[in-house]
Amino acid sequence: MSFFSEAESSIRLLFDTVNLGFNVDPSKGQDHLENWIQHLRSIDQPATRPIVAELETLRGHVNANNAAAMAQSFQTLGELTAQAAAGTHSFKGEGDKARELSQKLITAAGNLRLVARQTPVQQQ
Repeated sequence: MSFFSEAESSIRLLFDTVNLGFNVDPSKGQDHLENWIQHLRSIDQPATRPIVAELETLRGHVNANNAAAMAQSFQTLGELTAQAAAGTHSFKGEGDKARELSQKLITAAGNLRLVARQTPVQQQ
């Protein structure tokens, strides 16, 4: 599975988990998120460092079951991914894939905002 396919799968899984109110085991989504963090850390490029930091923030929001904060993280990740892809053009289409991933992150953020409005905040 390519990195972009894995990232898309992660987004979908995390969104589905949040949408179900964490009535399913969120650890699978966490595993995907951790893989994404490790992959980007191994690249260690200036453009990916803020993405890694935001993914770590997202991990905390997932642990806290905070859909509103997750929505903001998804939005930020979408914007950071778009910025990282801005100058990427290759025959492999990596820039295009990153821009598509950016749009999916931003769409997921909007969907999570709707979920957050319908889900009461849980007290820790």
